[in-house]
Amino acid sequence: MPAEGSAARRRTRVLDVPGARIAAQAHARITVPHIAQRPVMRRSPDGGRSFPRCSASGYRYETELSSTPPSQPTSVPTGDRETGTTRLLVLDLDTSRVPESGAGNRPAYIASVADQAVAMVEECGGRALVDVSPSGGRHVYLLWAQPVRYSEMRTLAKAFALRFAPVVDTSPMEHTDGQIRGPGSPHKSVNGRLSGFMTLTMSIDEAEALCARPCDSAVWEALQIELTAELDLVTGCGPDLEARHPQAPDAVPGTELDLKGEPFRPRVGGRATVRPDLEQTARTRQWDRTRYATSSEVRQAILSSAAARGWRLEHVRTALATEWSPIADWWRDDDRLRTEWTKALEFTTPESPPPAAGVGDSVRESNTSGTTITRGGSPGPQTEPERPSPRTDDPDRTRAGNVWGIEVRSEPWQLSVYQQIRVWQHAMYIVERYLELEWAGRALSYRAILRAIGAAAQMAGSTTVEFGTRQLAYMTGLDHTTVSRALQALREGPYALIALAQRAEGVRADLYQLVVPEALAEEAARRRFRSGRIDAIHPVFRKLGLGPAFMFEALSSNPATAAELATAALLSRTTAYEALHSLAAHGLAERDEHGLWRRGPAVLDVIASVLEADIEADDHLREHRADRAKWHAYLGIISAAGAEFVDGQDQQPDNTTGAPAPCAPRTARARPLRAPRTAPSIPADAAAQRRQRRRQAVRARLAPSWLTPPRRLVTEIDLACPAEIRAVLDQALLDEMSETLSALPADLHAVIAEDLAVIAEDEACHSAERSAYEHELVALRRIFGTAILDHPSGPS
Repeated sequence: MPAEGSAARRRTRVLDVPGARIAAQAHARITVPHIAQRPVMRRSPDGGRSFPRCSASGYRYETELSSTPPSQPTSVPTGDRETGTTRLLVLDLDTSRVPESGAGNRPAYIASVADQAVAMVEECGGRALVDVSPSGGRHVYLLWAQPVRYSEMRTLAKAFALRFAPVVDTSPMEHTDGQIRGPGSPHKSVNGRLSGFMTLTMSIDEAEALCARPCDSAVWEALQIELTAELDLVTGCGPDLEARHPQAPDAVPGTELDLKGEPFRPRVGGRATVRPDLEQTARTRQWDRTRYATSSEVRQAILSSAAARGWRLEHVRTALATEWSPIADWWRDDDRLRTEWTKALEFTTPESPPPAAGVGDSVRESNTSGTTITRGGSPGPQTEPERPSPRTDDPDRTRAGNVWGIEVRSEPWQLSVYQQIRVWQHAMYIVERYLELEWAGRALSYRAILRAIGAAAQMAGSTTVEFGTRQLAYMTGLDHTTVSRALQALREGPYALIALAQRAEGVRADLYQLVVPEALAEEAARRRFRSGRIDAIHPVFRKLGLGPAFMFEALSSNPATAAELATAALLSRTTAYEALHSLAAHGLAERDEHGLWRRGPAVLDVIASVLEADIEADDHLREHRADRAKWHAYLGIISAAGAEFVDGQDQQPDNTTGAPAPCAPRTARARPLRAPRTAPSIPADAAAQRRQRRRQAVRARLAPSWLTPPRRLVTEIDLACPAEIRAVLDQALLDEMSETLSALPADLHAVIAEDLAVIAEDEACHSAERSAYEHELVALRRIFGTAILDHPSGPS
């Protein structure tokens, strides 16, 4: 013990020298601003054992991120809790989690696992930062070019933890307020002295270059393929929920498609080596003739072993070009290799994953031979005869044989509801391109309504949708009459995507069934499913328009040209450019120095609030609720008085009628029409008080008297300006004119005065002429009576 303590003190002195501190400060200045997902950091009050936001007394340990590296243990957040996103994936490799097999040298074991994780990331096209602590633990950082939903990043972190179990601690990625010690941060304080710093395993220049080129969407997709088996376990979607249509020609249960569209069988724990004897055969072209009579049998055995151990076809091609080059001529072309690879997937079953405690065992201690999973060839004398499974075209018949020779039948493999909705989504994308010219100016509205229907199907968890036209109009920003006409058009023709299953009745809306056109079923089933949800039109595009909505849908973190985005969004070149500039003006799209476009950092909800699009959506929804209340009042479900309160505080009016709805419940549906609510039995005085409150609410919402229309017709006398107001206006006009005249030159002032005198003289003469005309008219009437007509305009 004394020797160990003295060694710890010596290590403390070595790690606390000025050189180590200067290197750590350089690491912090370069990397921490990229790793911190918010510009804050937390100081540890107990020497690096915990990092609370504040103390019980209210003292805040969380401060702004400083350019000066801290002198005590600090941490930075791994997510942004305001937006719910992050650009960071961190793997915390803890020495306390090392299994017993590696307990003899825990730092070396952690270093080996970190190298494996970095190698896998580099194989997928990305790069990772790694730092090491004085205790031997390591952090592996993946920086991303665009923010990702924190829930998706957490799922990916858990998949990494399954792959490299049990040393990965996922607690820093469990929530948006997770914390991690960044490179350059002091590790821990022991007896008032630092034990060391978190030190990068690469140079400052390499770290700076890596931070300048974070991972993009291509790396994300490659990691999703690489960790398919682990992601299925994390999300609860196993091979029985395979996202492939059973009628597709190459659909093999339990397989996935890689980035090139080629099937493979994912394996928990990643790709493993093939069986040792088959590996030796692939390297030397020599095999046991008593077990495999011909080269065709042994080559099929090699492919079957590779398929069961998580290999992909691209891995086989790479091996044939390098260490397996002696057997490369066994396949005369790539088409034959692809065909035999499909057979290998059909006749293999996934290998059982290694136990978590056995991860990291040496080759001599772990079982690498596995189970004999090849088909074909006569078995050797050291093994039991293996019964070949009969070939059959029945998809429900189990292909694998058994020792009893009994044919086993399993239940038919069917798609789940979620997968059926995804197949319909693929068909929607295909139909949009087929009917783009036929839809013409209605294309944007039709596409918006189809997305709303898909979103409604996901909300309901069913391929039947019973959302009314007003609800679909709210989800698209269109008028409900436009939605009604569009639904009629979309359910007709050979490429109809919906079918009317049952017409509306009472309070029930039309029931629509999602339909995949028969001509497109195979093509839609072949496409790889997209993760996430089907989004309807966001309220912000009520202000920006549907063109920017589909352009935003086409944008991603992967840069693309405007022409490519116009093709993906099915927009004309002019509309696409206008949509991009409109999105860029609000931060929803950004253009790099090469002229390529990607999604911007702005949040849709924030932009909708700025443009007041959310207010417009709320008004739209309020109108629909009022219409629905009137319809319910017409049906007798609620009273007419209750319909008037739909916009007030009382959102659930009583059914004062007590009469049932005139429409009978449906018997063909599993969910019958709900009976009208009856008023609860309450005392008479309580009912009177409730009615009084409702009457007060009505009076409070009455329009003011000055907005009430007059009860008589409005005449010119009502519109004439009152005399007292006219006098005030005339006086104000004279005062203004006098001020203006006083500022004019003397000669101009004299000319204006002369003109005013002439005008006054003309008005006086006109008044005299008018008076003479009236006297003469009176004399003529006295002479000729009332037969003479009055001239309307007086003397000319």
